[in-house]
Amino acid sequence: MCRWHGWQCFKGPSCDGLVDELPELAGIQPLYGVSVHHCLYCDGFEYAEKPVAAYGRGDKGAELAVMMKHWIADVVACSDGTQVSAQAMRKLAEYNIPLRTEPIRRIEGADGELTKILFKSGPDLPRAGLFFTTGCRQASDLSERLGCKRNAKGGVIIDPDTEESDASGVYVAGDASRDVLLVAVAIAEGAQAAVAINKAFLRRDGCCD
Repeated sequence: MCRWHGWQCFKGPSCDGLVDELPELAGIQPLYGVSVHHCLYCDGFEYAEKPVAAYGRGDKGAELAVMMKHWIADVVACSDGTQVSAQAMRKLAEYNIPLRTEPIRRIEGADGELTKILFKSGPDLPRAGLFFTTGCRQASDLSERLGCKRNAKGGVIIDPDTEESDASGVYVAGDASRDVLLVAVAIAEGAQAAVAINKAFLRRDGCCD
């Protein structure tokens, strides 16, 4: 994210982006990034033939499990001791997805590879992978301090054609502004913002309309 003041840069490009919030599950740290993942689009295909779990409190885990079912056959939704709505239950039944509502005691594995989920009651659940949906947050309050408006999810509101925020001279690209949180998208947005900034300089100098 760049701030231009009077067309002179007083704050160079700065990393903002998002921080993923890990579930509070005992045993998650050595498994995260190897067999426990936050992005289904990045890592889901690798588990097409493996047993996986979809973790999320309330309806979130059920909703994630339904998404996963499109390319992963063996999916179990885990709500970790929280209630799931009747509507979500019907959706799980429609896609033949089991639901475990018991609180999770811990997850276990070796060398980064998940092997099973242990609950406070009921049988253990052997799994090769776990995907979770617990939300994320902005890594810093830089955009807020610069006066950028944010949407309900905390993303900076921008002009989709220029990547400029409502705070004049502030251009935003990547996870700070979009729902599609992929590196390829961020790269494209950065290029789009750079072109818009260049055109703004040209207009300032009277080189173009």
